[in-house]
Amino acid sequence: MGIPSTTRAQGFRFLHAHAGPRRSLAGCVAVVIVASCGAIAATASDTSAAATRDSGPRVAERARAGATEHAAARGRPTPTSKILRRDRIVNADLWGRKPRMMAGGLGFTNIIGVPGLSVTDPATSEVIVRAAGGTWNTVDCSASGATPTLAAFTSAATPLNVAIAFGFPPLNLDGLPIEFSWPIRPSRLDPTDFRLTLNTGEKVRPRLAGITPNFEFNERSVAVIFGEFGNRLPPENSRSVYPVRIRVVRDESPLQLVGPRGRLRSAVGLKVRSGTAYQGRAGVSPRQRAGPHLAAAKLSRMSTKGEGAPPPFDGVMPNDGVALYGEDAQYRLRIYTTGGFSPDGVRAVFPTEFSRYFRLRAKTRSGRKIRLTETGVDYEIDGKTVRVVGLADLGRKQEVYDDCYAEDGDNYIDIVLAGDRAAVRRITHVEIPSVGHFSPFFNPGGPGNDPTPGTRYSALSPPIAQPVTDALRNPRTTTFRRR
Repeated sequence: MGIPSTTRAQGFRFLHAHAGPRRSLAGCVAVVIVASCGAIAATASDTSAAATRDSGPRVAERARAGATEHAAARGRPTPTSKILRRDRIVNADLWGRKPRMMAGGLGFTNIIGVPGLSVTDPATSEVIVRAAGGTWNTVDCSASGATPTLAAFTSAATPLNVAIAFGFPPLNLDGLPIEFSWPIRPSRLDPTDFRLTLNTGEKVRPRLAGITPNFEFNERSVAVIFGEFGNRLPPENSRSVYPVRIRVVRDESPLQLVGPRGRLRSAVGLKVRSGTAYQGRAGVSPRQRAGPHLAAAKLSRMSTKGEGAPPPFDGVMPNDGVALYGEDAQYRLRIYTTGGFSPDGVRAVFPTEFSRYFRLRAKTRSGRKIRLTETGVDYEIDGKTVRVVGLADLGRKQEVYDDCYAEDGDNYIDIVLAGDRAAVRRITHVEIPSVGHFSPFFNPGGPGNDPTPGTRYSALSPPIAQPVTDALRNPRTTTFRRR
């Protein structure tokens, strides 16, 4: 679906006329992030619509939107955002033995809180999104016959959509995910927990902070923050603005992380070097790409404990390995990403696309390397076999997948495995080659499949070879709940 060329040209002129010094034609995360925020609101809407489609108007959807707008107008956080601040961590991964900030960088700019968007008026919405520096996909949902949601077209999120999960409506903010080694205690997560130092020396604070889109009970290790963190100029440009350091600072309710056996630890003082996902050199080598990468990878037995999220954030669930593959889901190689992973910044990753992006590296006892590149193939390692079943922790199982497929867009993807434990534990690395016949990933600031000429989008992923932590004996998870 597109718009007339004359209207599109007017939108481009608007973009060039209104791109101030900070934005410089630029204008997360999603889920990681921006796509996730849009998908969450779409999920909430789709859930209520499903419940009311046989009873006339979408009463539940309108009631939720009304409550959100009412709360925002009174300066109070939205009721739905309060749900995500409840302290409930169930079987969540521990990505290290000590609490630390693992990564954090500017993911995308200007597309968090874009007003005036509506899936019922795609022509006008496309002009608005492109003027804000976002992208607008050409969508084909003929295979599934589904009706596209706004998230199928763009990773830009409306103020109302963001307010559903983050409490308040933003306006054209930037997105930045921060990955921790331990889960975050949700009730202690606030914008005042963070201080960012920019390359200019200026120190800034976020406007909003939340766990979305990593709201499943066995996730919750990522803080997503929105604010004014920079522009899209590449670092070598003297006018480029981007974060160089992120630090957790003390506020009235200091941020806490949940460690082994549910023990709480202060996150105050944790810090990490930062950067930007924007690059200016078209001919940069693959290894120098600034796109999303991996923070960690962990191999464990399949478990559904802690899967799921509180309503209304559970619309794309169940999406775990067992829900998609049944008894074939014996093991889970969970990857922990530094941003939402997407083929182009908008479209969802399909459960069937392992071979498009990934390969696994295993090592025999004699030292011979074996690469697992296909699903449904039994690979023999030291006389035992292992098989890649598919991907999970995306969206629900479907008969067919197309541009209308909705997934959570978070910082976790599960590679589901089957076979003999002795062979499974020989896996040493998960690889995302991002070159040749392997497609790269983009965060939600990516170009989509129909980028706006002259607009700079976030960079694609570099080649990645992430060591795998063996958690087959000890799953290295934690649980915490406080009413």
